[in-house]
Amino acid sequence: MQEVAQHDGRDGRYWIELRGEVYDVTAFVPDHPGGSILTMGAGRHGTVLFEACHPGASLPRAERALRRRAIHVGSLVPEQKEPYGDPTFFFAVRERVDAHLRERGLKLHARSGLVSLEAAVLLVLFFAAWALRVFLPGGSILAAIAGGVLLARMGFAMHSGNHAAVSRKPGPNARIGALMDFIGGSSLVWRIEHQVSHHSRPNLLGQDNDCQIGAPLLRFHPLLPRRWWHRIQVPGLAIGMSIGLVKWILTDFKYLLRGRTTHLPVHVSRREWAKLWIFKGLWVVMHVVIPVLLLGPLMGLGTTFVMLAVGAYYMEGIFIVNHLQRDLVPQPDVHWAVQQVQGTANWSAGSHVANFVSGGLNHQVEHHLFPTMSIYLYPTIAPIVRQTCEEFGLPYRNYRGFGSALWGTMGYLHALGRPEPRSALPKAPPAPLSAR
Repeated sequence: MQEVAQHDGRDGRYWIELRGEVYDVTAFVPDHPGGSILTMGAGRHGTVLFEACHPGASLPRAERALRRRAIHVGSLVPEQKEPYGDPTFFFAVRERVDAHLRERGLKLHARSGLVSLEAAVLLVLFFAAWALRVFLPGGSILAAIAGGVLLARMGFAMHSGNHAAVSRKPGPNARIGALMDFIGGSSLVWRIEHQVSHHSRPNLLGQDNDCQIGAPLLRFHPLLPRRWWHRIQVPGLAIGMSIGLVKWILTDFKYLLRGRTTHLPVHVSRREWAKLWIFKGLWVVMHVVIPVLLLGPLMGLGTTFVMLAVGAYYMEGIFIVNHLQRDLVPQPDVHWAVQQVQGTANWSAGSHVANFVSGGLNHQVEHHLFPTMSIYLYPTIAPIVRQTCEEFGLPYRNYRGFGSALWGTMGYLHALGRPEPRSALPKAPPAPLSAR
């Protein structure tokens, strides 16, 4: 892996690892339909990213294209190969979902054009809310609240774009993914932190960066050390979420300067640095400089804070309930698809309304199994995924609604903050049963 890591694009070459075999994909990069997803997997273990991004019948085609277009470098030394696990569940759920969609004449990105339409509308409305917030005499708190809601919705849209779930072509995905940069973050950091680190091994400490968000102030995982202040981490989180989006402004610079996110190295090109400075500068001008000049420091920064707080509570509130629940610690050596089910929870699965309100994130199990699928297909495939999970003895966790999921999260965090009883802490789920 030390040799593989040297070819993550820094030297102009891209090596990826797939099930223990190493390929030079440099010549394939310009023509790859997934755009930057291929280079994002360079220099690291890429099996999960490769299989997750090629659902259904596209997986064997992708493997044939890889062997045809790439150069086989060699095999990884045995002691550094990742455990692959039994892929039976993986192939079963993929084949059934693929067949279900074919019967209905639906493709992977069906209806995802709605995301592009919504993104365009959101941008127009956001600029209108921003103008009302800063140009009305005395400012407008209502416009700031509306801006926060629109900001969160753009966060859901960029989530689809950065997962390549909007189009088969890289262009539309990249444009909508850049909404992350527009609202203050870095799409590059997000893709590494979320799509590679979090999606590869959800809720596995040392591999999923989300396990350590807020540490040591917060304890999100049972294997993290407990501190006395964790007893009040539930109200602490409720307060801290109000400034959750501010962290993007600073932590992105920290990650890119050191060339490493929480657990993974990241190569930062000159183009990415330019993109970072341009968007960060635009954000500061729009939300700090102009509001302060026109409204004064108190009202100018106050309306910006309201916008960020509303956006954070909406967006991060939807995100946190999906993995911060009891008994969501996956087994480390099973197939990655099994880990997605073991480490994830849904709420209101099958509901089209909840699916829209959450940007598809209420179907978190389906999203982790099919991250490149249009979010509008998740309610359609949810019954198939649930039935397959039950056949394989895997827990398909689905809360009745967002309220019950949030209540479960708060109870889990409260239990993690207390020294006892040990029975309140999550345990790894039992091994899945083979399908009969």
